Amino acid sequence: MTDVLAKLRPAKIRGALRRREFEWRLGRLPIEPGPQIVELGTAYGGWKFPEGSVRAGQVCYCIGAGGDISFDLELMRRYGALVRAVDPVEAYEARALEAAGEDPRFAFRRAALTTIDGPVRMQSHHEPDSSSLSAAGLYYTDDWTEVPGLTLPTLMREFGDDHIDLLKVDVEGIEYELIPRLDLVGLGVRVFAIQLHHTGTVAQARALIDGLRRQGFSLVAQRPVVKLTFVRAAG
Repeated sequence: MTDVLAKLRPAKIRGALRRREFEWRLGRLPIEPGPQIVELGTAYGGWKFPEGSVRAGQVCYCIGAGGDISFDLELMRRYGALVRAVDPVEAYEARALEAAGEDPRFAFRRAALTTIDGPVRMQSHHEPDSSSLSAAGLYYTDDWTEVPGLTLPTLMREFGDDHIDLLKVDVEGIEYELIPRLDLVGLGVRVFAIQLHHTGTVAQARALIDGLRRQGFSLVAQRPVVKLTFVRAAG
């Protein structure tokens, strides 16, 4: 155990320094004027959200549900949205279904978002009280597990959806591979929210943001820095 801790400590220090620089630089992104912004969900699991941009019956995909679906629940409670939550962790699935109760507007699929359908290896979290998994080597362990991986089109077929109104993505560092391959406009996405991780460089984060801007998305909110919310203009 002592040897493990000795190896873990410098890796965590390097990671913390990289994360601090990453977040400091992202904090300098310009926020564009837009709709009124509200905060939905808890301090841990919440997101900033453009008020009135989702209506009753519209489809919201929350990829990377984690252990806190307070944002998802607010989308249903406030706006009457239909929520499709996705996460590869069995414990998070059980927690989400309990929190949502029997609400018919909520559905959950236990899987990781991937670029091709099939099993994906994911790294366990180094903190024993967290069940999160990462396919991007975000954590500081040698423990890996295999989970089902599904593409967004496959998830949409399973849920029976032909479009997505809101897409929220928190995939523990693999976003730099996944997001550039998505045609958000073709999917119908109007609101896009993503958490960026320091598995990528600042240059990669900016390239991802620039790609979203080319699709017509404007950055309208951050919470506090790495949770970014974009809105696409109508038309």
